[in-house]
Amino acid sequence: MNTYDYGTDRLNKNAGPFTGGTRVLVEEKLAFAEVRAGIWVSLILAVGAAYLLMRSDQQISSFSILPLILLGLFLGLGYTAPPLKFSYRGLGEITVALTHSPYVILCGYIFQGGSWSAPLPWVLSLPLFFATLTAIILAGIPDRLADQQVSKKVITVLWGPREAVLLAASFACLASLSGFLLWYFQIIQGSSSLIILAAIPHGIILLLALFKLIQSGNYDRRIDGIMALALSYIIWFGLIPLISFL
Repeated sequence: MNTYDYGTDRLNKNAGPFTGGTRVLVEEKLAFAEVRAGIWVSLILAVGAAYLLMRSDQQISSFSILPLILLGLFLGLGYTAPPLKFSYRGLGEITVALTHSPYVILCGYIFQGGSWSAPLPWVLSLPLFFATLTAIILAGIPDRLADQQVSKKVITVLWGPREAVLLAASFACLASLSGFLLWYFQIIQGSSSLIILAAIPHGIILLLALFKLIQSGNYDRRIDGIMALALSYIIWFGLIPLISFL
């Protein structure tokens, strides 16, 4: 529910369940004032939750927690809100990939007493980072024409749809490769860790769908099937390592 994306959401002819925003403002299900009130309530609750987190365990330094919380606010609000507006300056995809992979993994690790310098959370976040980057690049395909009209500089606008699909395919390959390396070097262990290898055939199916999209040359449409494949692809690299550690 972002008021700053209203312009592109209103122009978007290809909005669907995976792209084009929530549509609550465009379809007038909520008013701008209600959305802004929701943002303020969310921020107040986030500050309260952060305070409780820092007070809950005296063994976890506030100097470890506070920078992460501030970083989350910086990236989260800066994604579309001025003056940063990362998604309008060609930095939207990398911002989403960072917040949905190393950032959340580091939060879970450090909030439970881990150290910033430990290599484990960083290594585990690599395949998740590549898979998230794949999905967020593809999400810009149906939105491209609307984003272009409001000068939202996403990768599909800057590079073109065909190049964006090829880039997403490359990151999908890197996700499977890095996931395989997590298993091969026994960073994730146990019988459940073998399940991460299922990401490879999933990735192949996704690649086939992407090359079919390139062959069609028809990018200005909804790609719900491809988005479902890309988003479910992310699960292998978040859920399976968690299960293996449990």
